[in-house]
Amino acid sequence: MEAMKTKNILLIAWVAAWAAGTVLAAPYVVLPNGQQVPGTAIRALANGDVNLTTSAGVRTFPKGSFLKAVADKPAEYDQAVAALNGKKYDEAVKLLTGIVASQRGLDWDVQAAKILPQALLGKGDAEGAVKAYERLFLMSAEEKQNPESAWGLRRALLQAKQYPALLRQLDAVAAGGSRPDAARAQTMRGDIQLAQNNVELAALDYLRTAILFADIRDAAILGEATYKAAAALEQLKDPRAKELFKKVATEYGASPYAAQARGKM
Repeated sequence: MEAMKTKNILLIAWVAAWAAGTVLAAPYVVLPNGQQVPGTAIRALANGDVNLTTSAGVRTFPKGSFLKAVADKPAEYDQAVAALNGKKYDEAVKLLTGIVASQRGLDWDVQAAKILPQALLGKGDAEGAVKAYERLFLMSAEEKQNPESAWGLRRALLQAKQYPALLRQLDAVAAGGSRPDAARAQTMRGDIQLAQNNVELAALDYLRTAILFADIRDAAILGEATYKAAAALEQLKDPRAKELFKKVATEYGASPYAAQARGKM
């Protein structure tokens, strides 16, 4: 009777937690066929194997025999995100670096490594952010194909003033990427020129994006290029800047630059 009562209490507690969305996913391993093997504890070994504790005992998955091994989310991850959002960059870097080390091979190392460069950029360490992205791509081939991470690296290269390496990337994007990516690459060429105080050359690069890629009809991409072209022309005392600011505000209203453009009209 007592055992049944205890069981009911545990069941009620589990249901309440589930309803509140507070139940944490148990550790698991994803097999090549997509099947998830759940467990209660997980450990990545130095040789790349993974030990998963299951109801039947410890099961070892040799390196290469599974797609992914995932641990419960470490409490430090949410702490790091909160620190990053609060602009406490040193604290975020410390927490994220710790997660990368302690969760090696258990997915959260990659999740932490994805946002570590943002914390490094926040504290002004652009070169550190570039290295962090390079380490991320060594950890996860998938992240190298992730547009968010790939463009994150390019922004870090820009801030680190590593222009030759960035230009090589932009050339590759222009040659083999999508048209929207090629447009973004052309705009970033302007950013490189502007960072070197070549304002006229920057304006030309921005205008190339705004004119030659008008067919992509992407307000975010075209709004940025047109606004930056207008800002460069304004710096050059060119009266055409006003018309371009107006174009951003009226034609690319969904662009993050639209509000700034309206302030220039």
